[in-house]
Amino acid sequence: MAVLKDRRAELKERILQELKRPAPCAQTLRMLKRRKLTLKDELARHEGLLRTLDAMGHRAGLQSGNQLGRV
Repeated sequence: MAVLKDRRAELKERILQELKRPAPCAQTLRMLKRRKLTLKDELARHEGLLRTLDAMGHRAGLQSGNQLGRV
């Protein structure tokens, strides 16, 4: 999940850089924002899965920080 968060932060930075341009490209902004939203949705799915595993007492819940609850 850390990789997804890093990618999302990179996209956020690229969006900010594009917005700072004198004439930001609307198409580029749309693409970057769509990718960022896709990553946000993916993160939410993974976090929900980890919360479910944690609630079930699975040893690879949120506490371990493992991706997708893998040990």
